[in-house]
Amino acid sequence: MRRLALAAGLAFVALFGGARPSVAQAGERAFSLFLDCSDFYCEPDFYRTDIPFVDHVRERTAADVHVLITSQTTGGGGRTYTLAFYGQRRFAGLADTLTTGVPQGATEDEVRRELSRTIKLGLARYVARTPARTNATLTFATSAAAKATGSVQTRDPWKGWVFRIGSNFNGSREKDFSFNNINGNTSANRITAEWKTSLRLNENYNDQTFTIDGDKITTVTRNFGGNALQVKSLGEHWSAGLRAGASSSTYLNQHLGASIAPAVEYNVYPYSESTRRQLLVQYAAGVRHFRYNDTTLYFRKVETRPFQSLTVAFEQKQKWGSLEGQVDGYHFLDDLSKSRLNYSLGADVRVVKGLSVNFFGNYSVLHDQIYLAKGNLTREAVLLRQSQLATTYRAFFYGGITYTFGSVFNNVVNPRFGSNSEF
Repeated sequence: MRRLALAAGLAFVALFGGARPSVAQAGERAFSLFLDCSDFYCEPDFYRTDIPFVDHVRERTAADVHVLITSQTTGGGGRTYTLAFYGQRRFAGLADTLTTGVPQGATEDEVRRELSRTIKLGLARYVARTPARTNATLTFATSAAAKATGSVQTRDPWKGWVFRIGSNFNGSREKDFSFNNINGNTSANRITAEWKTSLRLNENYNDQTFTIDGDKITTVTRNFGGNALQVKSLGEHWSAGLRAGASSSTYLNQHLGASIAPAVEYNVYPYSESTRRQLLVQYAAGVRHFRYNDTTLYFRKVETRPFQSLTVAFEQKQKWGSLEGQVDGYHFLDDLSKSRLNYSLGADVRVVKGLSVNFFGNYSVLHDQIYLAKGNLTREAVLLRQSQLATTYRAFFYGGITYTFGSVFNNVVNPRFGSNSEF
């Protein structure tokens, strides 16, 4: 795998002598390209204009080169991007993988320009195998600043720690309805090759007010919590860690819910391949302590219970799309009947040319609602979802299907009347 560092100073300065082919020159483009990405940086119009020497197609089977882009968060709060180049048709069997990264706080434009630069570098080997190579130029630019950076080791006064503080407010108003939400969060993270430390705090406040037949009904829910995670790397397949957390929720009748549990995790695939695939098995055992706002159905105001949990998670991202699934569950060791089991499965798959399907669903079997308050809820509390109701299951599902047909060779960018005005 070839690694591209952002500070390397490499620049694809000019392809085709710096000339940008016009739409009429589309037939002179080197080959066809399909960019496979799904994030804010994946803006088709930008890449069509910034990488004009190829035909950008919307169907992977029509492309000579398929570029699959995935990413992961770095310890410094930035992101590392992995770009897998798959040669197809005339370039069948010609594959490569490049990586690059952006620092924390990088803007959308900085991200997409760095990705575009790396894509051009990766495409150079394919251009070199076409007649268009006679018009291509690859230039290496090394600035004085880059030379200085390479000769002096960077000093990090934060010792690898990254801190983030955030808050947001949103609300809506109608004649007989109002809604407010306030959220605050803070985090501190330090990630090295051997250790991973994560500390988080969050708070959430919601209120809704309805006016019905002259009566005003207000509902308020609050929750806050924090968690800590410490993980030690034990090679390419194993890791061990400790999780701890505390929370409070009016919705769950919990004045305090605290837990601590050591855990061990095994990845069937090497962790270095996690941007493409991973199959994780994680086991944890610990204790949970609860203090309730109201007496529960089991006549408890305070209780402490030991528990154990097991999680199996799978994720894969390939040329045909992505697939992820997870099964996880736990039970209290002092009462095995009090348990929870969760299933989830999601996919975004290209079935055949132009046809793709996507879906996600999860289903939970619930037998652990030891926190439910004793007594009956009012009609307003039920309708406004002020408290969790008794249930033995919870399910959610969505799905979609898309079929696109017609021309796959259209590189025209026309942004006119691009606003989303309703009028």
